[in-house]
Amino acid sequence: MRVGLQVYGCEELQLLMKEMAGRVPKQARKILDRGADKIVKEAKLNTPVDDLELEDSIRKEKSYEDRGRMRVEIVVGGTVRDVNVDNYAMLIHENYESMNPGPETIAKRAANPGRDIGSKFLERAVDDMMPKIQKQMIAAINRELAEVK
Repeated sequence: MRVGLQVYGCEELQLLMKEMAGRVPKQARKILDRGADKIVKEAKLNTPVDDLELEDSIRKEKSYEDRGRMRVEIVVGGTVRDVNVDNYAMLIHENYESMNPGPETIAKRAANPGRDIGSKFLERAVDDMMPKIQKQMIAAINRELAEVK
């Protein structure tokens, strides 16, 4: 077995870090943006359909902060078709299991065997997708590192 260790001089390390600082954020933004889209899709698949406003209220909101730092939030609630669904979204997300599913949710469950459609629809989507997003981030950083070397 071979083990290698590479030590950089200060100037070389500074150059490497500067180059990485310009390249990695672009890849990270793409991965976060796509990951957020996948979380939204999964959350919508997990959401009961007793009221279409709830499913339609799940969305990605993207903004840019200081120094171009991207902020991505997954939002459930707000106003959809002139209906404020904030309280309803919280109730369904936290307590749906104590309710009787309506015919549209029953049909959605039948069309998606093995999928848990009900409470914690967003939380479960995030829990399912985050390990995949983290792996993609690590792989992107490693690819950029390998290219810079």
